[in-house]
Amino acid sequence: MKNNLTIIIYLLTFLILSLVLKLFNVINISISELFGYTLIFFGINLVYTSLGKSRRGTLFSGTFIFLLGMLLFIINNFSFLNTNELIFPSLLFILGICFLMLFFDDMTGRKQLIISITLIITGTFVTIFAGTLTLSSFFSNIPVIISKYWIAGLIIIGMILLINRDLNRK
Repeated sequence: MKNNLTIIIYLLTFLILSLVLKLFNVINISISELFGYTLIFFGINLVYTSLGKSRRGTLFSGTFIFLLGMLLFIINNFSFLNTNELIFPSLLFILGICFLMLFFDDMTGRKQLIISITLIITGTFVTIFAGTLTLSSFFSNIPVIISKYWIAGLIIIGMILLINRDLNRK
């Protein structure tokens, strides 16, 4: 329980620091993108604290929360003609990766691997046939994202290092 309290304290610190940076125009992000960063940070911490500890529900939830945050980040930073077209394939990929994480946590669970592969392949086919993503648009936006959000990346890395330090002390 103390680990969760530490994570929540760091998460609130991240939110407050991000909001202060936004108020002083050091970073220019939308509230939905800030929410995405929060989900990424919280999801990473849930996965980190549950992996290898037979906390499958927390691992699944943490992976889902992290990937949902990544989806918000992508939607806010890439140009899509219709973001509604992303929802179904993204959900398939997210669920597929969640089940894959469960398999990595306990490699005897072959059902999770089969479910994961099925969902990821289905998501890939839906993406290909719907034509919602091109690799050229993805790679052309990476330098823009890095130059715009390097500060947020440093904040996230710093928070992870602080949590890692606190968890190693115990």
